[in-house]
Amino acid sequence: MGRDFHLQVKISTTDFNNAAIPWEGKGNTLSESVQVCQWLEQAGVDAIHVSCGSMFPHPKNPAGDLPMKEAGMTYDIMSASGRHTRRNLFFFRTWPFNAAFRWWWVHNRGRVVEGINLSDSRAVKQAVGIPVICTGGFQTASVIRQAVSGGDCDGVSIARSLVANNDLVKLFAQGHDCAPRPCTYCNKCMLHTLKNPLGCYEESRFESREAMLKQIMSVFEPPPFR
Repeated sequence: MGRDFHLQVKISTTDFNNAAIPWEGKGNTLSESVQVCQWLEQAGVDAIHVSCGSMFPHPKNPAGDLPMKEAGMTYDIMSASGRHTRRNLFFFRTWPFNAAFRWWWVHNRGRVVEGINLSDSRAVKQAVGIPVICTGGFQTASVIRQAVSGGDCDGVSIARSLVANNDLVKLFAQGHDCAPRPCTYCNKCMLHTLKNPLGCYEESRFESREAMLKQIMSVFEPPPFR
């Protein structure tokens, strides 16, 4: 593709592998990942994108709830592929295994913190000379500003918060520190997207169910073909 092609590498700097699967090892550590990032810089990578976790979803990526009802409704589409998908579907749909699994998930997740990966991002940024991007539930302008100005990263990436408020950047530009109805980190969007349009499925954020469905279906407006 040529040397002028921008190449980023997204890396889970700390795996926390046993947070979801307790009988397995912890996985890669921060110090090991910092060394990898230095090698990547030497190889010509243009930027590092810091995340965490050894799989997706993971208790810390994206940090938040694990909505078992949604998992039971949508995960069956995954059951025909993958090594452990049928086992996962059984756990999602069967009581008391689903309740126990959700407890273990939340227990190992810890407190949901906006910018959960900033400490890892700071360590990487101090070790490399290329831009470092950080992900982890960002949705508050002052938190993002402090992360960049404080030297934790050069920029942030946002997913769920833009699903919840797709005008979030415009709200920042207008002087708002956060959206009037911020993302709740319920993670329902993540599981619904297996079968349904990408959107926020947390009904408590909307005036009515109809308003929620209207925003979800807005992904089809304007139609790509007429």
